[in-house]
Amino acid sequence: MLYAVSDALQPVEFLSAGILKNEDRFLHARRVMDSYELISVTQGLLHIQSGPRSYHLSPGQFVLLFPEECHFGTRPSEGALSFYWSHFRFRSGNPTVCGEQEAERFFREEDHPRYILPETGDFSANSRVNVLFVQLTDLARRMGRHSRIQCGYAQSTLLLELTTECFFRRNLLLRDRDIPPAIASLMEWLQLNYDTALSVAEIGEKFGYHPSYLTALFRRYSGCTITEYINRQRIRAAKNLLTSVQKSSLAEISMQVGISDEKYFMRLFKRYEGITPTAYRKAFSRGKENRS
Repeated sequence: MLYAVSDALQPVEFLSAGILKNEDRFLHARRVMDSYELISVTQGLLHIQSGPRSYHLSPGQFVLLFPEECHFGTRPSEGALSFYWSHFRFRSGNPTVCGEQEAERFFREEDHPRYILPETGDFSANSRVNVLFVQLTDLARRMGRHSRIQCGYAQSTLLLELTTECFFRRNLLLRDRDIPPAIASLMEWLQLNYDTALSVAEIGEKFGYHPSYLTALFRRYSGCTITEYINRQRIRAAKNLLTSVQKSSLAEISMQVGISDEKYFMRLFKRYEGITPTAYRKAFSRGKENRS
């Protein structure tokens, strides 16, 4: 696994962004670029190669294509395909390209913020990266005076979120070096299982803690209750679904994130985001779109 590592004290140079939608038989063009390209697949299967590395990306997976490498589609997609894409450059000169151990060493240097981007990986369903992609593509289609500056900061925020998500467990342990490993594991587990209908008592039994003790311990290290933490993950996942799956109803999205009561879901969403799910969907329903 390769990583691109660069100083994050200044925003990256934004070039372009959008979303590609194709009905069938999409084959990525063969080309060599002088910038990075980040692709996040939301539907279908993308077959692509960059240099000697070949990728087959399904929904929830991403790839970072390196500059000055020839990249091209290896075979046409079958059925509908959709993915977000963006092109950017680092402003701090040539980044370090390294392996996983060195990337982890860079991440542990807390006083020196960096973009640490893996060549490929998976997003959890409640990842914020695609929500940030939607916001970036929305900014990219505007023609205002400061649009490119805004896009540079939006692109940088997306890349920093990608860095954090890829090092999630390490980030928890570094944030508070006294945090019990079991609580770090629980936080990570809840991020992946937020849609599971489990009570605090059942979660406590799974992780070997009395419910009351687990609740107090979790609040101490996370700043919130287990229920609150789960709800935050559910709303993050709902934001992804609202912006990427336009045909799903609010009731369907509510069920997908583990909330059986649609009205409660709407109240919860507004409490966290300040607007209704419908208003949120309308605010980020448009972007630079390619069809091929």
